[in-house]
Amino acid sequence: MEELTKYTIESLLAETVTLPSLSTSVQNILALIENPDTKLADLSRAISLDPSISFKLLRLVNSAYYGLGQKITSIEHAIVLLGPKVIRNLVITATIFSQMGKMAQDMVRHSVAVGVAMDAVSSVSPLKEIFAKGDTGFVFGLLHDIGKMLLGEFLPKHWASVCHCAKEGGYGSWVAIEQQIIGVDHAQVGGKIAEEWKLAEDLCVAVQYHHEPWSVKSERQQLISASLCVADYIVRASGFSAYGHELHPLRGDVWNMAGLNNRKIIDIINLYFDKHSFIEELMNYTGS
Repeated sequence: MEELTKYTIESLLAETVTLPSLSTSVQNILALIENPDTKLADLSRAISLDPSISFKLLRLVNSAYYGLGQKITSIEHAIVLLGPKVIRNLVITATIFSQMGKMAQDMVRHSVAVGVAMDAVSSVSPLKEIFAKGDTGFVFGLLHDIGKMLLGEFLPKHWASVCHCAKEGGYGSWVAIEQQIIGVDHAQVGGKIAEEWKLAEDLCVAVQYHHEPWSVKSERQQLISASLCVADYIVRASGFSAYGHELHPLRGDVWNMAGLNNRKIIDIINLYFDKHSFIEELMNYTGS
């Protein structure tokens, strides 16, 4: 294996990788949603002024995946029907979809599938008691591997070496290979992207620790991180790996961290496959 420069997360971000930023319009939209005094008309106007976000948002709310049963024809109608929390998650989802235009199709498919699986987990597991009404697991799954996009873009030689070793096998898990070759892993980079975008702390922590939820101190955030780890595992086990690399066993205690027993696991798998057909539809929303 060729010896390549190794990084810490600090040196990587200082010297090599530039984190993507949220556009000014998206920052404004999210700030308006968080402000309890925001008027519906002002929020609707702010979203409508960003053609890419408003177009994707309307496509999402009218998709078969969300299954609202009625045609939503305007941003204002969507806000009234769904409420600001759902709109916030849809805006974040649309933003991530825009970034994912740079990703390989297998990685997009994997990320979308983990979003679907995370929704299934959160509807059955103890997460349904934690997530406020309007929160969704889909955003967690969609964002979980976005660090791979940046590592592939800014460190092509390192990334080619990671992919080669993963394909060959015998080097351990994907994260272990990244650590060995790059010095940092995609989960760390993804967590930094979520922080850069000033997303909720739960989301930042889950993305950063979705491969090692046992390292999370907060009971709530460990539950969310473990649930994302389970969703990722279910998707890889179903054949939707980002790079076709070997499926490594999940640590047995992760199921317990996610609050899952055999009955709930079966329910989650059934829910995931019930919406499996929507993955290809959702993939069409990536890119600009």
